[in-house]
Amino acid sequence: MVQPVMNHGRHAAKTVLLVGLLLFARPAFAAEGVADPGPAVPHNHAHPPAAPSVIPAPGALSADAVLAWDKETHENTVPHGTVDTKFTFLLTNISPAEVTISGVHTSCGCTAAQLPQIPWVLPAGGTGEIKVTMNVANKTGLISKTVTVNTDKGPKVLFVKANVLPQTADQMAGGDRSNNQKIALADRQAVFRGDCARCHSDSKGKMGHELYVSVCGVCHEAEHRASMVPSLQALPNPTNAEYWRNWVTHGKEGTLMPAFSEKENGILTDQQIDSLVKYLGEKFPSKTASQTGTQPAVPSLPKL
Repeated sequence: MVQPVMNHGRHAAKTVLLVGLLLFARPAFAAEGVADPGPAVPHNHAHPPAAPSVIPAPGALSADAVLAWDKETHENTVPHGTVDTKFTFLLTNISPAEVTISGVHTSCGCTAAQLPQIPWVLPAGGTGEIKVTMNVANKTGLISKTVTVNTDKGPKVLFVKANVLPQTADQMAGGDRSNNQKIALADRQAVFRGDCARCHSDSKGKMGHELYVSVCGVCHEAEHRASMVPSLQALPNPTNAEYWRNWVTHGKEGTLMPAFSEKENGILTDQQIDSLVKYLGEKFPSKTASQTGTQPAVPSLPKL
């Protein structure tokens, strides 16, 4: 019976020695700047519980979730002088229940929207249309308005846009033409400014035929061509490249013909003038130069 007691005493002594070593080691960690590992903490490899799924509350559907549209933006391009332009939105109820449209309003009094009836109940799978009219009288450029459709699932905003083209020379009223001609006679470069510029300054990036149509034909081939603007197909004197270059570059004082060169407050680059001279020589060949071999004198040119 003595042996077990001695073994027990040995184990106790070892335990005391181990504890003493640990107590002695802790200050050593701190002295050397090493973090104390502290007591071991059991690892828990279990994943945290997942967040519960959010389920939309019944009846929380938006207008976009129940109505499908052919387009949310309709755009029309109309000529100058148009009074009204019309748009039609097609819609479908894609929900399993009916949708009630209680009304519609626009962002401006110049635009009106029409529903089949108020309130308008659209059954599941039902289709219909909303008609919109925009007044564009005496307006030019891009005009944009909103159309707000009110439903029992919330509002839906639609857009209508009208691009009203600028007035062309052929559409210009006689009084306007006469007034603009007076302005041009007083300052021939005025055609490149203000309202006149809409018809006479569309030259960016254009060359040759396209450039001629934009900046020459608008006057010389207009249906209501002014009497002092000659037909380039019936010039009475010979022409050549220098003839066309002189007129295009410098124009002529006391006439409606402006100087088109950027160096003289015009709108054309040297490269554009070169392309125009080449095109004019091909489109309007001289009727007499090949026969007489004469070079046209600039002072003898007809007034434009």
